Amino acid sequence: MPVKRIDQGMAVAAVNALPRQVTGDLRTRYRQLRVMLHSAGLAASYAYIASKAGDRDAPGLPGAYGKVAHALKERLVDLRLLTGQADDLGTPEVMRQLGGMDPVTYARASAEAAALVSWLSRLASAVAAENGLPEENDGAT
Repeated sequence: MPVKRIDQGMAVAAVNALPRQVTGDLRTRYRQLRVMLHSAGLAASYAYIASKAGDRDAPGLPGAYGKVAHALKERLVDLRLLTGQADDLGTPEVMRQLGGMDPVTYARASAEAAALVSWLSRLASAVAAENGLPEENDGAT
């Protein structure tokens, strides 16, 4: 059985979570999610994302947040950090499971979420550049 690198899985998860149209506003919001995860933590960040989420197929920001929420659930379910099926896990159940995790499991789930939104942010920036949106100065070198 071939072994896949972790970054390959993250790349695929990010591609699946990216909406068809990447706007400058969306790119900025994805960058903010990385900061939010670091400063507020996974549970608070997930609650925020879920509060903004609409149907994954909806246009605009609600659909984009819906895709991120679903991608996070899928990733954590795939890694057996959340139990159940991603499509069946509502926000209250995700919050219950996050709140009930031991510190080591929660730290791992947080690291996975941070990695995923980092990939999503980078991918959104790349797609935005391909679509001719001006590059933002985020201070990164």
